[in-house]
Amino acid sequence: MLITVTQGVVNAKQHQEVERFLRDFLPRLKRRQPGVIDAFHFHDESAQKSTTLILWQDENARNAYRESELIKEAMAIEQRLGLSTSREAYPVTISTRDAD
Repeated sequence: MLITVTQGVVNAKQHQEVERFLRDFLPRLKRRQPGVIDAFHFHDESAQKSTTLILWQDENARNAYRESELIKEAMAIEQRLGLSTSREAYPVTISTRDAD
């Protein structure tokens, strides 16, 4: 498994638009993009920082997304809102997913 972390500084107005977009986008991403296990988004209002985490089956799944039409939607809203984001990816070394 692999987890990607996308972070950006957003003001209150930008955050409203980002959340509106992600409420539609993240469920579609999970349905349409093979290898997406789960996705999470959260916002620290005091720091004006938004974070999106996506848990991928493997690196191949993430790479397929990076070449898909869906990523163009995410990049378009970032560009339209003038967001500066960082993206990082980490292999998952410990998980409780199969603990039961």
